Amino acid sequence: MRNIRLDLEYDGRNYFGWQCQPDRSTVEQTLKNAVEILVQHPVTIYSSGRTDSGVHAEQHVAHFFSETGLPHERILIALNSLLPDDIVPYRCVDMPQDWKARYDAVEREYRYTYYNDSLPSVFFRHWAYWIKKPLDFEAMKTAARYLEGRHDFSAFRSTHCDAENPVRTIYELSLKKKDKLIFMKVRGQAFLRSQVRTFAGTLLDIGLGRFDPHSIPDMLASKDRNVTGPSLPAHGLSLVAVRYEGDEERFAGQEHRSRWAHFFE
Repeated sequence: MRNIRLDLEYDGRNYFGWQCQPDRSTVEQTLKNAVEILVQHPVTIYSSGRTDSGVHAEQHVAHFFSETGLPHERILIALNSLLPDDIVPYRCVDMPQDWKARYDAVEREYRYTYYNDSLPSVFFRHWAYWIKKPLDFEAMKTAARYLEGRHDFSAFRSTHCDAENPVRTIYELSLKKKDKLIFMKVRGQAFLRSQVRTFAGTLLDIGLGRFDPHSIPDMLASKDRNVTGPSLPAHGLSLVAVRYEGDEERFAGQEHRSRWAHFFE
């Protein structure tokens, strides 16, 4: 029995997130259907995590068990012929039997993209959140630093979040400006529901002068979702990378993150 890992990218606009849901189109169900046609038996798709409705991914990691003898290259070619154009598996490799995409991940990285200009963009309308008022970029950068480290993020999670422990560690939260685009980069091992999009909304409000950039510690201490900014729309959010020990050696000579990460650096 093989434990077959797939790294894939997808445009989340046409899906109600990753996880299978009755009578709704999801990335997981679409991938599962294609894999089962290919290997000719039922499979369970194990995932590195879930993305919400409309969120994109540049490197989502999943795996399944099968006795198929198909080589990796053939699996990729076949799956891409079976899947719609907005889901693309781009890497396939066999992993140890006990490897788990979710529990063995050591880091996840997300990016939220703002498009800051007086006029909207045709080309970025599905990938960035448009804000026409000028933003105080330096204030946003100042505020972002307060969100790094280990904190109780109750004030920055959805009221529907069912995580028992609201404490998370943020390894990095940084912002970069490139012409009219602002990229918010967030790295951590795990995240609460809507946490990254609430970071994005709170930093946006700071950039608009609605909050003081030094008010973040008080927001964290309050543990009150009502004192932070909005959760911004999903289309500006991308899962950039899921990282595992050994991937640098495993994919030596290859880009072991998403195929597009270097475009945003």
